[in-house]
Amino acid sequence: MYIGDFIKEYRKANSISIEDFATKAGLTVTEIEALEKNLQEDGKVIPVAMRQIKGIATAMDVAMPIIMAQIPSDQELVVHVVAESDQPHAK
Repeated sequence: MYIGDFIKEYRKANSISIEDFATKAGLTVTEIEALEKNLQEDGKVIPVAMRQIKGIATAMDVAMPIIMAQIPSDQELVVHVVAESDQPHAK
């Protein structure tokens, strides 16, 4: 089961529209739709970013580790690292 399946099952079980879920997660409808499709046009599993996991956890009101446990080994997890020099306090 991919993260998109987990989102879709949650939304259906809780009668939440994709728009409402995206708003609660702080993500776009396009992001949620892509995750729920699971696959990119090239057939590869769609990657999920840490910021998306954080939003999904917020929307579901569960801890991030619970969401992360739903990510199978063949679904790429994307972590964006921001350099300290890019932080407002460092300027």
